[in-house]
Amino acid sequence: MLRWIAKRMPLLGDREGSVVVEFAIAVPIMLLLLFGVFDFGRMMWLSSSVKHAAAEGVRYAMVRGAESSVPATSDQISTFVKGRATGVNANDLAVAVSWSPDNNPGSTITVQVDYQYEFLLSRMLPFGPVELSGASTKVVY
Repeated sequence: MLRWIAKRMPLLGDREGSVVVEFAIAVPIMLLLLFGVFDFGRMMWLSSSVKHAAAEGVRYAMVRGAESSVPATSDQISTFVKGRATGVNANDLAVAVSWSPDNNPGSTITVQVDYQYEFLLSRMLPFGPVELSGASTKVVY
């Protein structure tokens, strides 16, 4: 029966264009998955970088307490943290430094680093920015 229909309507029996149609359907999906994996991996790397920068900043500050020969200020710690955040635009980092109760030995210092990550695929898919943050707390020497 199918052969009879294929002989009467030659376009139904022709399979030459089916590969092109399948390719046109499959490639955008595969590219979206590929770029999604790349984008997610980049986000995880930047998240790790932000957390590492916070840890480096608190280490820098804890050895430069009020009784140190060169005590660290909040601005110096912020500049140091922005220099340690690999792969992140330093101007987009928000660094907050706080001492509890002060910068003397035995007190604690906390460095909080925040970064807004914008997905590369956000122009095609409805993804908003993601807040990446890292915080570290140590005792001042």
